[in-house]
Amino acid sequence: MNFQADTKLTSLKHGLVFRLFISLCLGSNLLCAQTRIFKSHPYGKLGNDNSLTASTSLADLDGDGDLDVLVGNGRHWAEQNYIFYNTGHGFFRKAVRLGDELNTTYVVPTADLDNDGDLDVVVGNDRIKNIVFKNDGTGKLHFDHTFGHSASSTRGLCLADLNNDNFVDIAVANRRTQNFIYLNNGKGEFSSSQPFGLAEEATISIVSADINWDGHQDLILANRNAQTNNIYFGPLFVDFITYGTGKDETRDLAIGDMNGDGHLDIVTANIGERNAVYYGNAKGTFVKFQTFGNETDATYSIDLSDLDLDGDIDIVVGNAGQRNHYFLNNGTYFKQYEFGPVENVTYGVTIGDLDGDSYPDIITANSGSQNIIYLNQPAENWDK
Repeated sequence: MNFQADTKLTSLKHGLVFRLFISLCLGSNLLCAQTRIFKSHPYGKLGNDNSLTASTSLADLDGDGDLDVLVGNGRHWAEQNYIFYNTGHGFFRKAVRLGDELNTTYVVPTADLDNDGDLDVVVGNDRIKNIVFKNDGTGKLHFDHTFGHSASSTRGLCLADLNNDNFVDIAVANRRTQNFIYLNNGKGEFSSSQPFGLAEEATISIVSADINWDGHQDLILANRNAQTNNIYFGPLFVDFITYGTGKDETRDLAIGDMNGDGHLDIVTANIGERNAVYYGNAKGTFVKFQTFGNETDATYSIDLSDLDLDGDIDIVVGNAGQRNHYFLNNGTYFKQYEFGPVENVTYGVTIGDLDGDSYPDIITANSGSQNIIYLNQPAENWDK
């Protein structure tokens, strides 16, 4: 439609049609053009083409008010992990190695482990011990200690206070080996452990939330190998319920109130089937669900944020050998858009405002190609 021409129409009929069109556009994004796009940052390549990156994470490590990027490399092969420091407005002109050793790293989440006011880093590794790095207060990370079992196939780490002692604990997702909880001793050390879940649960990712409103964090698991996805209730993590079809290949998950009803929902990234939102209810169960994406997608990762700042939660997914997608939530369903090249194998997606414009940006963690920053921009400013 030619808006300039339409505004010059003087007939009552055409004027009413035009005003009705504008009213509908303002009231529903279903009838309007795409408002936000994700364009690759001109200097936003992190790492090199050979790195087998499994994930990235965002944190203000040096306390300067912007988000820095941690890159976890290796997967099954020993590689160097890195920190890229944000030098302002989403530019990452300074990088340092995280640790002196090469590791088989899958995840690099952050939290204040010792309650000293800065963010520390936990490195989750495949079949070697996991590592804790402590922040010295200036953004420099120093090796502190290792924890866990060398035989564990660690894929995910969940950092949360699991026993209500005001210290962050760690739940470890180990694929086809026993999952463990490591309790913080009050000094940011993790020598005490307890197993939870089934002995050969094929867990890839864990998130925490108080699902049943009893004041304790619960653990929500994403399991592969056609196993059930399980929720273990804190503080003992023995009793559990399931969600999903019972035979999903779920590789990642995220938690958020997707329909604004006050109940937390579970959003899953699946391989070989459509991704899904499982809606929570007042009973703390997840029976109602809604699928999104394509049946042929191999979705490896997922993250949530309000991408268009319209007040509801949107979805970003990372796919393997396909273009990545983001889904804008209009309150009824999730409108799909694409970004990034088709050839990337995206193991992780991370969302955060990197350039300080209040709009969330996206980082894709790509195995075998460079990791890419995509800036959130108005669609009308996109130079095609």
